[in-house]
Amino acid sequence: MEIHKTDEHRETMIAIGQQLMEYVHSMREEGLRGETKEDYAKRVYAKAQSGKKLTPDEMNFLARTNPALYQKVLRAQMMRKALEKQLQSCTSKQEAEQVFSAAISSISENDPDRDIIIAAYNQAYKEFKESEKYAQLPETEEEARREGKNGRMEIRVNDNGYQEVYLQEEENAAFSMEA
Repeated sequence: MEIHKTDEHRETMIAIGQQLMEYVHSMREEGLRGETKEDYAKRVYAKAQSGKKLTPDEMNFLARTNPALYQKVLRAQMMRKALEKQLQSCTSKQEAEQVFSAAISSISENDPDRDIIIAAYNQAYKEFKESEKYAQLPETEEEARREGKNGRMEIRVNDNGYQEVYLQEEENAAFSMEA
């Protein structure tokens, strides 16, 4: 009989400890942010819905307070990261536009996370267009090919339809060996 009471007592103490830890964590967060939990939640939810990147603290907050939204945001952030990687490898502004358009059109109309994913893609593309990398890209793929032939590399499509990259040697480049 006493063992049963001890187990119940231990479970009650664990539950109370968890509640206290959550309360302390919540108070600490409010003190650090200078805003209430409700205001912070609204701000994080709005940021998530707009497609902006969330900080690790904001992601942890979502995971604790709204696991369903956390899963949606996590998926959208992973897809955003994949798009950002594709955009970084583009050789022209035209190609970047095509990559972005293909990414948007690949999202199913029936996808329950469609709005968050589209917002994340739009935000990623907007940030890429504001970057130095984008500013340095030629406008069209044709310009990129021409610059590639006159610059350091040339991209050709072989008989099988695959792209091949050839590094060009500079005509006036001197070869030197350092001792």
